[in-house]
Amino acid sequence: MSKIELVFCNRITPVFLLLFLITACAPLIGPYSPTAYNYATSLKVETLAIMDKANEPYLNHQSSVEALVIELHKAHEYVKGVPSNSISAKQWEILIKEDGDLFGKFIKRWKDNSTLSMTFINEFKGLIIDAFDEIICLEANKKKPSKCKLYGGE
Repeated sequence: MSKIELVFCNRITPVFLLLFLITACAPLIGPYSPTAYNYATSLKVETLAIMDKANEPYLNHQSSVEALVIELHKAHEYVKGVPSNSISAKQWEILIKEDGDLFGKFIKRWKDNSTLSMTFINEFKGLIIDAFDEIICLEANKKKPSKCKLYGGE
């Protein structure tokens, strides 16, 4: 190594080390937010209530569904705005994504078929409950770490 390379390495290495240490100490997840927790718990109840009506024609509930979708997107936007909160934001995105496998898929199926069977509704509700419980658990653990009861587990 030449003297120039050695001087360069001796000066740059501490800078990179300092940057690494600063980023290593940064929080991996945003702070607890009572607003985000409230969104998750209240929208879980509203979402499940709307899903229970899917055995009736979609057009009878279209305005309620559209209002709920707006509220879900509001929650997602709020969570996205919390610093260092990409994990929570991604969970909301997966839940509400229109072409996804959770609530967006349920609504699309309801629109396309007009009504859904109670068997289908109940099976999908299990998936939605699990998704909301993950979101709620993550938010609650930001305040006080605890073991969450998920997926019918412990």
